[in-house]
Amino acid sequence: MKLNCVIIDDEYLAIKILEEYISAIKSLHIASTFTRPQEALAYLQCHRVDLLFLDIQMPRLDGFELVKQLPEPPLIIFTTARHDYAVKAFDLDVIDYLVKPVPQERFEKAVKKAQEYIQFKRKDIPLTETSDYLMIKADYRIHTIKLDDIEYIEGLSEYVKIHTPEKTFIPLAALKELAHQLPESRFIRIHKSYIVALGQITSYTSQSVHLKSNKELPIGRSYKPEFITRMEKQPYPR
Repeated sequence: MKLNCVIIDDEYLAIKILEEYISAIKSLHIASTFTRPQEALAYLQCHRVDLLFLDIQMPRLDGFELVKQLPEPPLIIFTTARHDYAVKAFDLDVIDYLVKPVPQERFEKAVKKAQEYIQFKRKDIPLTETSDYLMIKADYRIHTIKLDDIEYIEGLSEYVKIHTPEKTFIPLAALKELAHQLPESRFIRIHKSYIVALGQITSYTSQSVHLKSNKELPIGRSYKPEFITRMEKQPYPR
C-alpha cells in the first residue's frame, strides 16, 4: 500500500529535494506539493493524505498554525532550517523533526518511523522481523521505543506498561494487540499479563523467568507448553 504524501514549503528548491528523496521510496506517492500554505490548507481539508512533509517558517501561515487548523491532521514530519522549534513541534504529536539540509539517510529513517506507526495503528499488521522500534502514543506524545530496549510488557486492563531500562511507557492498548504486533522471533507471551523479550531472559524454571534486570516474572499454566518448546529451540540459558 502506497502512502499519499504532500509537501509544503515556500522554497521551491526544498520541495525538489524532497521529491527526489520520495521518488526513491516505492511505498510513497506524492499527491501534491505547495509553496503557499493557504492553498495547502484548503487541499488538506478535502483530500485524504497519509503523510505531510511540512516547513515551519512560511509567510502568512506558519507550519504550527496550519496543523492547528486541521481537525484530523495526517502524520507530520517537519522539515525546517530551525533547530529551536523541536520541543514545540513534538507537542503536536509529529512523527519526526528534520533540520535542513536533510540528509537522505535521515529522511528515510523518518519515513520508516511513519510507516511503522501506521502499522501500529492498523493493529492487523505485525512488525517485520527487521523492524528496529515500536511506535506508541503515551502522555499525549508519540514515542519511538527500540525493540532491543524492551524488557517486558505488562498488561493492565485497557492499558499496558512497556518496561525499558530508562523508562516505563503506559499507552492505551491491549496486551493481546501488542502480542500480535511484535516479532515472534524476539518476544513471547508467558502469562495473561506478561510478554517478555527473549533476549532479556537469563534463566527460567517451569514456574518463572528471570530477566537481565533481576526481575522475576511468573509463567502462566496455559502458556507454559509453548514457552518451554520455544526455549528449547532458543540459544538461551535454562
